[in-house]
Amino acid sequence: MNMDPNLFDAIRKSDIATFSSLLKENEGILNQKTADSYSTPLHIASKYGCTEMVSEIISMCPDMVCVENKKHETPIHEACRQENAKVLMLLLDANPNAAYKLYASCKSPLFLACSHGHLDMVNLLLNLPEIAERSIAEFN
Repeated sequence: MNMDPNLFDAIRKSDIATFSSLLKENEGILNQKTADSYSTPLHIASKYGCTEMVSEIISMCPDMVCVENKKHETPIHEACRQENAKVLMLLLDANPNAAYKLYASCKSPLFLACSHGHLDMVNLLLNLPEIAERSIAEFN
């Protein structure tokens, strides 16, 4: 199912009122994905740094933290790419195991954070058990 354009716009614009209204009308709207990248509302909210929406989505659908888009990226990949520590911490609190997922070109969230020079993200991820061990192979 393609994502409702009103939902996409509400997330992109951090329009909490519209977002909440759309959820009240149809809680299942959170299961929609974008047509091009198969990104979930949590991917989009993570990309645009909508901390309040990320928190709301996680409270309603905690399993969404592990959902992959077309490139096999989770919302954690988006948070690392955008250097949003608050969003990353919310996602990691909900499910730290999602940080171990590699996307289509076998790059982890840690690799993304390093390659973009996002040291705060790197430090957050390195505090996870085993993340450095699981990701060190990428750098060799």
